[in-house]
Amino acid sequence: MGVGFLHGVLPQGLSRSYFSSPQKIQILTTDEIFFPAELREELEEELHVKFSVTVTRDWDAILANTVASPGVDLIFLPSFWAQTLARQGLLADISGPGKELQLRVASDFLGAQPQEGFYFLPFYWMKTGIKTPDTGSFVDFLKNKKETTLFLLADEDLLLKHFQLWKEQGILDLVSQKKILTLQLDQINQKKETEGALEGPLKEDSKDSSLPQLSALLIWGATIPTTSSNKDLALDVLTTLSAAEHQEKILLKTPFNSTFTTVTGNDIPLHRRAEFIRDLRLKDTLIFEKKDQEAKSKLKNDFNIIL
Repeated sequence: MGVGFLHGVLPQGLSRSYFSSPQKIQILTTDEIFFPAELREELEEELHVKFSVTVTRDWDAILANTVASPGVDLIFLPSFWAQTLARQGLLADISGPGKELQLRVASDFLGAQPQEGFYFLPFYWMKTGIKTPDTGSFVDFLKNKKETTLFLLADEDLLLKHFQLWKEQGILDLVSQKKILTLQLDQINQKKETEGALEGPLKEDSKDSSLPQLSALLIWGATIPTTSSNKDLALDVLTTLSAAEHQEKILLKTPFNSTFTTVTGNDIPLHRRAEFIRDLRLKDTLIFEKKDQEAKSKLKNDFNIIL
């Protein structure tokens, strides 16, 4: 915290009297874990702002709040959702002075910008896999009638792709015989493999070669809509939140890996750092480039899966 802040001047020249009412920042997030209450309170005190946070995975609601004028100020969401919004010209360029934010991000995660500019700040990444109770293959798990429960991440695009592929691969009937439960991101670390087959983060490449495209590369981050009336303040929030001191404090409370080259503290395991992605094979890994806006209805109509 610099001397300027003590005199009522925030970083990047954003001036406000510290004794005035906090300015309100409207935020949407697809998952609570991206912007938890503890972190919000810390940033509210540090930046003298007040966050109004809505948690929703309703694509139509996020799209409506992005199109509306004035719109929300910040959105935390999956990378491919952001790409879809950016292609429609709905996201502001968040390069900032000296491209400070881009310089914090490992180059491996900077290729997801749909057009010239910087519209999505990636925070977290994960290569997923499905771990079985006996560490056997996924197909062996499906054939084992004693094992009954399959936990899958509650991401409609990922779920839809799984079921479409399993239908093509001829194993959908086996999958349908299992009890399928979905996991929110903040529930991943709460489940044990003894409870069933679990979809979650891989610490190393899976040795399961029974099926291709069983793993996915997922990236999450933040954007600022073009309709935000507080773009400078929202950018200041992103700059503060993405600083190493904050990221190193909160990363290990999540199941994610960091995209930031600056997150290298001694407490951060190597497999939780940005460069770990270079040690993983991405061949046959599912990578999403755009939001399927009909994913939920396709899951319901084609596979009787209701989220």
